Amino acid sequence: MDLIKKTGFLAAALLLLLGVFACKDEEEETETSASMSGSVEYDIPYYVLKGETVTMSASGILYPKDVRYKWYISGVYADTLTARTVTVRFPDSLGVFTVSAFSYADGFYNSSTSQTVTTIDTTWNTSLTGLADSAERVTDVRDGRSYCYVTIGPLDWFSQNLAWQGKGVPFKASPAAAGLFGSFYTWEEAVTGDVCPEGWRVPTEQDWNSLAAAMNGGEPLDFYGNWPGLGSRASADAYVNGERLWPYSPDNVHENTFGWNAMPLGYSFANTSDFSGVNAFGCWWSATEKNADQAFYRYIHYDRPDFPASYTSKNDLRASVRCVRTHPQSL
Repeated sequence: MDLIKKTGFLAAALLLLLGVFACKDEEEETETSASMSGSVEYDIPYYVLKGETVTMSASGILYPKDVRYKWYISGVYADTLTARTVTVRFPDSLGVFTVSAFSYADGFYNSSTSQTVTTIDTTWNTSLTGLADSAERVTDVRDGRSYCYVTIGPLDWFSQNLAWQGKGVPFKASPAAAGLFGSFYTWEEAVTGDVCPEGWRVPTEQDWNSLAAAMNGGEPLDFYGNWPGLGSRASADAYVNGERLWPYSPDNVHENTFGWNAMPLGYSFANTSDFSGVNAFGCWWSATEKNADQAFYRYIHYDRPDFPASYTSKNDLRASVRCVRTHPQSL
């Protein structure tokens, strides 16, 4: 009986000792793992067309040199894809998908980066809903793109943001999104670059004043004023793939009385591809200068019913453009 007890004690001690060694091995292995230098980078648009095929290439890790990459795309592929460069076909459906790229190498901790990609359909009233439609359309002969417009007072106004990509950058730096949200331009690009189609122009102070008077029951408003209530009358309660663009506010109910279809797409800056103020502000250029370096724009904030003017550098801010022309019958 004593022999059995001694044998059991020795076996337990041996197992404990082996466990200690195993823990030490794991600790030593963990201690010898190093962090990679750099971070995983890859380019992919924030928006892509449904069914679109996109090629992505991972980079950004400076050390070690023999790093390898793998990818996981939620809702698209069940397994990981192992390669530095992969070609991915997104589903023929509307949705949001997460793209994750991982770098790995023996003796190093993994590094990873994830981005979301939204698939869209640029067919009218499909991905983008809640806008007022118009039977009046004009085609830009430069790229064949068609725009809706509405007649407000003596002027015809685009009821969509200009999307010509000969200048500026598309919304969220995603070419596919230009068809829904337009492109963004500095004042110099918009005004001196003749971005509007032939016969159309970036609205001047007089053009904006004409819009204000028409939206204000014929009563003129000062260009430099806040234009009380006109932000609500000009903005549309728009949705993208079922998600509301303007946050709820009891002070701006987005009446869209005249079909101007304002949306809160924010703004960008000339030295970056990042966008700010999305879902909070809509900003549109005026051709009117404040001085040699600055120019005016108008904006709508989600929590205010007004449509005020402000000014900024001609070359820094990128904002939306609504093209305008004198209605032919008013000539």
